[in-house]
Amino acid sequence: MISKNLKFHIPHLKFLAFLGLLIVSAPLFSQELKDTVKHKILLVPFKPTMLMSEIGEAVNKSTGLSYNKITEALRSEMDLALYNTFKLSYETKSLIQTSKKGDTALAYTYASTGTTYDLVPGDSSGESHAEFDKNQQKTHYIKNGQLQVPMDYSKRFMNVDIINPKLLPYLNKKYGTDIIVFINELDIKNVANNATEDLTASNYRRQVTVQYSIVNTQKQYVAKGILITYFPNTVNTPKTIGEKYFTLIAQDMLKELNKGLLKLEQDKNKKHSTNHIKPLSPKN
Repeated sequence: MISKNLKFHIPHLKFLAFLGLLIVSAPLFSQELKDTVKHKILLVPFKPTMLMSEIGEAVNKSTGLSYNKITEALRSEMDLALYNTFKLSYETKSLIQTSKKGDTALAYTYASTGTTYDLVPGDSSGESHAEFDKNQQKTHYIKNGQLQVPMDYSKRFMNVDIINPKLLPYLNKKYGTDIIVFINELDIKNVANNATEDLTASNYRRQVTVQYSIVNTQKQYVAKGILITYFPNTVNTPKTIGEKYFTLIAQDMLKELNKGLLKLEQDKNKKHSTNHIKPLSPKN
């Protein structure tokens, strides 16, 4: 039989146990919050030549925009969707939005980077990819200023290659950012709603594919790959596409960023812990 005194103390013991759990968890929560606050994001939009779109005619009919203006609008809407999404978690700047007359930062960034056609992280197709010639990457995908897709049946994406070692320190000093989000390519194409490949007006939708790379100032890839979403074939205004559907891409990219940052932090802590393990002394 439990004594009255013990019954009296049980609620207090539970409270103390709960309080202890909060004390133990507080540093972890604080560190997570600190990591979220301290990172600063810079958005780099895709080059106008890196848009592959099959909806230009439909957008032109709906809006009257020229093809150059359509590219400009889609580029701006993608950047805005990323900005509005990322700023909820991080201090975020955009090379488009912060650009002033005579500012050469975007041109300098483009001149300081290239692209490589790499396997999507986590690709497990099991293919040999022997038909892909890395030495012909540029001639495969850029010809006469137009985007070309190489004949490669593996799952690949356009990845950023930072060829100027001064770029990241330059961006960090100019904008105070430590995470750079590169949008390398935007693809919008018509796809069938089912396996019949019937692209009649009532039986197709649009597929948006964004190929991206997120790099920190240590030139580490925080996240990279492709993100995909879909929207109806009846939607043909860049603003609506951006607000409703590019935002879905931005939300997924934010998740990938957070996962990548967490993994880098875990790897760092694991390495730190390993370095502090003292080797056992040999027995005499």
